[in-house]
Amino acid sequence: MVVSRMRWVRAGAVAAVGLVGVLALGAVPASASDDGQWWYDAYKVADVHAEGWTGEGVKIAVVDSQINPELPDFAGADLTVAPGAACEGVEPSTTEANAESEHGSTVTAMLIGNGTGVAGTKGIVPDASVTFYGVGALEDCTPTSEVEGSGHTPLGWMLQRALDDGADIVMTAIVQGQATIPDLMTVAEAVASKTPFVAGNPNDGFKQGGLPAGLSGVVGVSAVDRDGNLPIAALGVENAILDTTVVAPGVGISTLGDNNSWDDPGLGTGTSLATPQVAGMLAVAMQKYPDATGNQLIQALVNNAGSGDQPASYDATDGYGYGAASLTGVLAADPSQYADTNPLLDKVLQLPSAEQIAAAEEALISPDSVGQPASTDPGGIAALLPVFIGVGVGVLALIVVGVVVTVVLVRRSRRRVGA
Repeated sequence: MVVSRMRWVRAGAVAAVGLVGVLALGAVPASASDDGQWWYDAYKVADVHAEGWTGEGVKIAVVDSQINPELPDFAGADLTVAPGAACEGVEPSTTEANAESEHGSTVTAMLIGNGTGVAGTKGIVPDASVTFYGVGALEDCTPTSEVEGSGHTPLGWMLQRALDDGADIVMTAIVQGQATIPDLMTVAEAVASKTPFVAGNPNDGFKQGGLPAGLSGVVGVSAVDRDGNLPIAALGVENAILDTTVVAPGVGISTLGDNNSWDDPGLGTGTSLATPQVAGMLAVAMQKYPDATGNQLIQALVNNAGSGDQPASYDATDGYGYGAASLTGVLAADPSQYADTNPLLDKVLQLPSAEQIAAAEEALISPDSVGQPASTDPGGIAALLPVFIGVGVGVLALIVVGVVVTVVLVRRSRRRVGA
């Protein structure tokens, strides 16, 4: 399994993480607390909170590696750590500062942080209810017997737990290169139940897997800088990932802890740092429009992305998708005007399939019929599916090379990051 356990690159360093590549960055000032929260100001989050939209009443599941719930950033927050990790010998929470706990703590604080920690991170939805599902250190993961018996990957198992627990929104910033039939059925269930599923894209499409963000129905998020530019990845080209849904700030963002220490903040770049912002936008919209379905909220997200001075349009190849996610745009648009259909079902991989989604819908209607109909595994290819998906990701990477090298100009309306 190709898995990224750390989805950002620290300032002034290029690190090899697990089996994946990372972005190359120039030197950035070490102190992050002063300017590493620029995303918060760009989206005018404080103004949105002043209007009462803080995510109250919305349940968000964060599926990540590990978290330190004892950090001052989470004091007073509605944070629950679900018991048990998906990897043997690992706990979902730890007070030790390491790559996993710093990562999981940072993305969670960007949702519900109170601004009192070393990085000064304030969450986009401070009043939301967050449950953290700790997968563990995936690089050397030995799945638990329960995970093995389920047929899921460790990530897929935790995503299923989040759905089973009734999450309103599911978010993960973990990337992997393989998926099993049960994993696909979990995503199919999210689509069938109209539960928004937000996932970070790879930071390097040439070396990392593209799942689950590349699966149908999933909101795939990429990072941009202050000027709306994609970071530079492999071969010196922009990190333009196929089937991106939206982009959000993810360059030069404050991280909780740095270099295995909680004493100082860091600065990081990566899709992980953009992903909670998009999940938070859906949460505030869910609070404001409680009668809207998850499908309609996703429709509001994509139809109000970009500069706002022209109708949203989609480009599957330029790395921007519908454009920069807009917090005020999502809040201003009544989702009831949009169709109650998931607009993200036509991705390149075409997985989960229409048949798998239909089977998940049937299972929701008739729980007693839960099982795996033959149509979910045409030709009996379940055992080979991880290979097929892995090959598919490799092909997508080659396509991205052609796209990025040949595209010189990108529509500027897509690059604009603001409210």
